[in-house]
Amino acid sequence: MNGPLDGIKVIDLSTIVSGPLAGSLLGDQGADVIKIESPLRPDNARFMGPIRGESGALFAAANRSKRSLALDLKKDGSKEIIYQLIKNSDVIIDNFRPGILKKLGLEYEDVKKHNSKIIQLSITGYGVDGPYSKRRVYDPLIQATAGIANAQSIDGNPKFVKTLMCDKITSLTAAQSVTAALYAREKTNEGQKINLSMLDTALYFMWSDNMYNFTWLGDGWEPIPNIADFYEPVKTKDGYIALVAINDSEFEGVCRAIDREDLLTDERFSTMQNRMMNVMEMQKILLHSYTLFTSEELVNRMDKNDVPSAIINKLSDVIDDPQVQKNDSIRKLSKDDDNSMQSPRSPAQYSSTPCSDNPKFMPDLGEHSKEILLENGFSDEKINELAENHIIAVR
Repeated sequence: MNGPLDGIKVIDLSTIVSGPLAGSLLGDQGADVIKIESPLRPDNARFMGPIRGESGALFAAANRSKRSLALDLKKDGSKEIIYQLIKNSDVIIDNFRPGILKKLGLEYEDVKKHNSKIIQLSITGYGVDGPYSKRRVYDPLIQATAGIANAQSIDGNPKFVKTLMCDKITSLTAAQSVTAALYAREKTNEGQKINLSMLDTALYFMWSDNMYNFTWLGDGWEPIPNIADFYEPVKTKDGYIALVAINDSEFEGVCRAIDREDLLTDERFSTMQNRMMNVMEMQKILLHSYTLFTSEELVNRMDKNDVPSAIINKLSDVIDDPQVQKNDSIRKLSKDDDNSMQSPRSPAQYSSTPCSDNPKFMPDLGEHSKEILLENGFSDEKINELAENHIIAVR
């Protein structure tokens, strides 16, 4: 088996991260994913991150497990190709701004004429309509609107999370949405349209903790500090660790680990609710105690008392972390002697339908154009004609 989605065919029209990473995950899980890019205006991600040859590392990470068809969707002759692919596919993904699909003749009403069972997933920044819907959107804008930047504030100054968090949680939600729709299709034998906005995804992601003070309506409750107020890096004698102690047994373990059992009888910290109400006082006491130990000493002490903790790795240390090594989490991929890379394995490990240990290396632009068109009934003569008219590009 080549993963649980073996046999599923996906057309990926998306760019940068939010759509491509979803397509890559589906490809890792066995789907045949065809990445479509314009021959003259390819995905901008090809130029992002460290560049080797013609490709950036961002593109390589977000577009493995795919084949490439270089097709200019703005040219009239492209319709024959894209509609033929749609007839033979299960899913089509895009992350265009509202209105672009109509210009391309690829709205759901157009698509389902050629395949009533197809699932169309369209990712937008803010939604299909509304005051922000026409904006060109990148991750920081969603962090701003969804309150994420405010939640990271230091001394009242908002900060962005230093990763493309909204893009990536949207991509994971997108992949889950597609598989849910595929399951529904098994029962109904019909496709459907999925609209997914980055804003809605971010709010869903934020609500359970950062926004829990906005959950209850009416009276009968009191606001409390956010859970994240507990989650500051812990400075030690020689570095930093992460340490999270929420329930009574974990707090007791912390006090024993740092030889401060006197805190267990302090009324301010006697229950989980009291500790959350007095979190800043508690942290001041604990943070001083942590600096008396090295990172390794403190993690070992916490382990012995069953308290969750971990040394904070530098980015350069992650790949060599003992648990990462034990899990075989980072895999080396090679296309040829001049093209090799490393990236994480597909996260879900299936017992009956395992994913390939060697996902496909990211494709060059137009690398598979000819084979894809041959598979979809186009002749060599027709392919040459399309290439001569610059509707496709063939490597």
